[in-house]
Amino acid sequence: MAVGSASVPAPRSRPDWVESVVGQGLALLSAFVIAIAVGSLIVVLYGENPLTVYGAILSFGFKDATSIGTILSIATPLIFAALAVSMCFKGGLFNIGVEGQFLVGMVTASWAALTFDFLPGFTHMIAVLLFACVGGMVYAAVPGILKVTTGAHEVVTTIMMNGIAVSIVKYALDGPLRFTKAPPGQNVDLRTDIFESSALVPDLGHVFGVGSSAHLSWLFPIAIVASVLVWFLFKRMRLGYEARAVGSSAGSARAGGISIGAVQIKLFLISGALAGLVGMQQVLAERGALVQNYEAQLGFTGIAVAFLGQNNPIGIVFAAALWALLSRGETALQIETDVPREFVIILQGILIFCVVVVYQIAKRRLARRELQRAGSEVGLRDTAVPEDAPAGT
Repeated sequence: MAVGSASVPAPRSRPDWVESVVGQGLALLSAFVIAIAVGSLIVVLYGENPLTVYGAILSFGFKDATSIGTILSIATPLIFAALAVSMCFKGGLFNIGVEGQFLVGMVTASWAALTFDFLPGFTHMIAVLLFACVGGMVYAAVPGILKVTTGAHEVVTTIMMNGIAVSIVKYALDGPLRFTKAPPGQNVDLRTDIFESSALVPDLGHVFGVGSSAHLSWLFPIAIVASVLVWFLFKRMRLGYEARAVGSSAGSARAGGISIGAVQIKLFLISGALAGLVGMQQVLAERGALVQNYEAQLGFTGIAVAFLGQNNPIGIVFAAALWALLSRGETALQIETDVPREFVIILQGILIFCVVVVYQIAKRRLARRELQRAGSEVGLRDTAVPEDAPAGT
């Protein structure tokens, strides 16, 4: 039986990037809807109106410019922490030590702020930020080197080094960095001396009419720039390609000539540098000193934000802002509703769970469609008859 020479039309398909954007957008929307629905059920069981609760969170977060500035300032350290986590995660590493690395970064930054106070103008601030990065890098290098040379698992080593970092901060405040200029006749909490104004990150909020209580500083645009640079590293640079290859299949990466150990150490160093900037919001923008009652757990919160942003540097920015909005909403719940503040923590956990699960389902569906499309194209090529084939074949 003769086969007609007319070509079989290929199945209609959208470009790959459209498929990816639409699929991930629908997955994100579905995750939010599910999380809000489950949260609403919890609120109803508690005897409150979900619209009242969610409305209180949103109105308190966006009631004025100062409220928005506060959200952005809360999000700033979370962006740095999540970027530090995602940097290692892309290479198949789980850096739980961001908490300890940012604590050490605060110590080294404080030392630089007190030691280099003779530097003029903004060079003093730059030196402090550089020493924060160096402190985080050096502390992150230890588990990285142990991972490469001895095979010690980074989860174990970084968790143990988190505890050591807490002791390092205590030693610094009790010893070499202990304050020497206390107001006479007054009790002072354990802290360093107040930094010179040249060491502090300038306020940004006044440019947009944000009150000084928000502590919105130039660290926020620095965090945005860091996100873009991390995205560029993973998408356009050789190290990013090698990191993704190692994270996907270390064996295949080794067979392709990639030095796995070198890649892992580089990722740990960059991750540590980002982690060192996590504490700068409270040290250089809010308090102007390293104090004993510093805000902890930012490194662990960064893990949650990284998962919420799917380890995408751009997604991390929005995930950090959402996390900050919910965190600020705890105050709104205490003022305007009878729902306990722990509801926000529950909602954050539900949101992470929904995003992770729904995104995994979406990725599998997209992968299945890619396989089906590839199979269809192969089938068309196999069944098509060349134009110079003899008739009747």
